[in-house]
Order: sequence, then C-alpha cells, then structure tokens
Amino acid sequence: MQLALLQHRSRWSTIVATAALFAGGIVPAAMAQGTVSVDRWLVSTPFPADTDGDPLETDYLGAPGEVAVLPDRGRTVGGADWTLVRRDSSVTLDLEDQRGDAGGPVVVYAHAYLRSIGDRTITFTWGGLECTAVRAWLNGRSLEALGRPGPDSGGAGDSGTRQARVRIGHGYNTLLLKAVSGECPLGVAASIGPSSTESLDGLRVQASRPYGNVRTGPAPALIADPDAGPEPVLGWKEGKLFGVAGVRVTAFAVTPLEGTKFKAKTGGEEVKREIEWLTPAEPETVLMPLSFKSLRRALDRSEGVDVELDWRDGEWKGTLGLDPGALLQAFHSPIRLLGWTVTAGEGGQAESADGAAIYDSDDEPHPLANLVPLPDAAGVTLVGEWEVPGWLSGFTLGLGVDGAPGEYRLDSVPTEGKRIVLCSDCRKGDRVQIVVVTTDGWESFPAVSVVGIDPPAVDGPEQAIEWLRMIDEKGSRKYRESAPATGR
Repeated sequence: MQLALLQHRSRWSTIVATAALFAGGIVPAAMAQGTVSVDRWLVSTPFPADTDGDPLETDYLGAPGEVAVLPDRGRTVGGADWTLVRRDSSVTLDLEDQRGDAGGPVVVYAHAYLRSIGDRTITFTWGGLECTAVRAWLNGRSLEALGRPGPDSGGAGDSGTRQARVRIGHGYNTLLLKAVSGECPLGVAASIGPSSTESLDGLRVQASRPYGNVRTGPAPALIADPDAGPEPVLGWKEGKLFGVAGVRVTAFAVTPLEGTKFKAKTGGEEVKREIEWLTPAEPETVLMPLSFKSLRRALDRSEGVDVELDWRDGEWKGTLGLDPGALLQAFHSPIRLLGWTVTAGEGGQAESADGAAIYDSDDEPHPLANLVPLPDAAGVTLVGEWEVPGWLSGFTLGLGVDGAPGEYRLDSVPTEGKRIVLCSDCRKGDRVQIVVVTTDGWESFPAVSVVGIDPPAVDGPEQAIEWLRMIDEKGSRKYRESAPATGR
C-alpha cells in the first residue's frame, strides 16, 4: 500500500454507536453488554514515514521492535519516548498533536496493557480515524491476517474498522497500534467486547504495568469461526460425489500449536484430520472432505457440522453452520474429475485447490485435488474411468478441457472441441472412460459441468435448501423442470 492509498476516507466516526460480534451480528454499543473502550495509552514520539514504500511494513522502533516492545511511562524504549494519554471512556485517541513540526506523513505508536484475571476470549475492534492507516499487534502477534472488516468499514481495502475474536491470557497482555498519517486528522480507535459466552468482568485497560511484570499471553487455545462452508467445489471420484467443509480456526498461544486433531461429523458421516503446525494469530482453514450426500442430508435436516478440536492441554466442541447457497453453487460449478492414472510419459507437479503447482511450498494438497502429476509437456497419456453417481443422473454433463490441451477419446471414440458431451440424460451407474494424450503442458485437469441449466436465483438460505431438496439420486426431475434453462 503506497501512501496515496492513505487518503481513502473511512467511516470510523460511527464506531461509538456500533459494535459487532461475529456470532451475534451488529448491535448498538449502548446495548452491547460490557463493551470497554481502550481509553488510556502510552503514545510514542513520531517518526517520519517512509514515502518510498509502505510505512505499515517498516518497523520504526529500535530493539526489541514492534513485536516485543514493552514501554513504560516517561521512559525511552525502542528508540521512542512514551507519554501517557488518557481519554476516559472514549473509544477514540486523537493523535493530531503528535505530528509536531513534521512536514510530511508520520508514524505514531500507541500501546496499552490489558490486564485480565484469567484467560478469556474477547471481540477486539480497531481502526483509524478518517484516512489514518493502522496495524495492530496483540501480545506481539500481528492481527493483520486475522482482522476482518468491521461494522463501519467500507471493505477490506478501507482504512476503517477491523474486528476479530481473540484470546488473551491471565496477567498483562500487550496491545500495540501503529498509525500512519494521511491528509486528514490523525488518530486511532479501539474497543473490546465480550465473546458470545464470556463477560468482561475482571478485565482492565492500563497504560502501564508494575515494574518487573512481563507479558504473559494465553495458554494454548483455538477459536473456530461459526460457519464451516461448504466450499463451492465438488469432486467426482469413481461413482461418488464429494464436497468440502472448511473449518476456519485461529490458534492463540505463546508458541505454535503442534499436532492439532480435527474431527467433523455431519449428515451421519465423520472425517478426521491432523494439522502439524498452527501459527498463533494466523487463521487456518482446515478442509474436511465429505460426501455430497452427507452435506445435502445435513442441510435438509437443518443440521450443522459437529466439530471437535483437540490440542496440547486443551479441547473444544461445537456445532458450526453450513451455507446451503455454497453447496448449490458448487453443484453448478466445474466438478473435478478425480482418479486419473498416468500410463505413459511423465508429468510435473500435483495440482492445488486452484490448479496451480503447490509442491514448491509447505501447503498440503487440496482434499479434492488429483494427486497424479499435472502434465507439463506433450505426449503424456492419462486414463480415467468414472461411474455416474445418482446425484448427476438425469442431467447432461459436459467435459471442459480449457487448460488441458490434448487428443481425447471418450469410450474409445475420438472427440474434438473444448466442450465434450460426456452423456445426455445420464443414467445412474453409466460408466464413462476417458483417454487423453496431451499436446502441451496442462494448467489444470479437465472438469465436468451440468449443461443446459443455469443456477437458480435464490433469496436466502431457505430457498437454497428448497432447491437442494429437488436434487435426488433418481434423476432430479423436479429440479430439471424447475431450474432455469441456459439462455432462458
């Protein structure tokens, strides 16, 4: 983000009137039980901002730096002098006086201690006044990846409010805001709200700490988002149709969590996974492959996804919501053909969720990714055989080969074009065999789509569920007759 972007004006001015919880929607602050303003700070002397790059990415503090600074009132720490500023009960902190005689943009830090009588989950809302750009750290962990646009933000590109459910520990927790000025009043704002299950009793905002007290941080814990997808993608392997539920979690701990176990159950199906490494304050979406049948059954019964998380010295159980609109969208999106076999030639790297190479990183393959190498040259022969699942019976299915150039044979018959009809009025149990010899490297594997029917327009989850109920394993006649035809 260049300094020019800092001129974009936010709508933080209404934050005093609103507060939001991820699980509870937007409510007036006057009605939010126990909302606490971060109203006392230690404010640093200003630093001239770097005009050649992004000042939010530059650490202006001396050792120990932004992630570890523990300022004290009236002392020089990290190359800055820190002054007490109190704004009793006010959510905003005006920093305009900190500009001094600087002729250009400046960077100012504001630091506070959150003293808690025990570990707890809170909802933290923060942002910049007007066009002030802000970055936040909690217990030395950046909240950049975790924060989502708050109730008064214009979107992810706005310099306005950000919000996140976070975990703090017993004792003194550190909160650091970094403000970069623009051509508008300079200032920040921050407030704390309770989680859906915990109050703020025993939590105090302090500008200073008794000498010798150090930052503690929380015991290892995980916070899960209230919704579990599903992702708008399906996979077809052998004779079954699969989907994916994404469990988005954030770890909070002094050190990363290792060996976290996930268990998800929905629609009578259970799946387990283990994640080797979760970095604190960096959200991770763990993808849980589930059959289309189980996901549809769960939505039909108004069930969610029962999730169990098990980590070092802790566990969590809860039920996460499912989005019927996402599953309906997935049904009309390209369906991945899984189970290819390379019979001649050599391939390249396995594909990831979007078809890109992934084995040059530490990322795991997508649960619905082909694990055979993605061909990277001509002359590779691939063979696959599938059985039409009941959920796709009655439809016309097309094979999209954009990004997968080659000479295709369908049930031993040569085909041409970028859109190949696999079957019309497909019948459950029909077998489809595809043989392809690549004529160039591939960008992605071929995918199957429902042809001739557009996704129905839905107004809310109830309508999406009604459409999903029309999809069955016996030809989905009612769905095919009711859904809009392509071009109609």
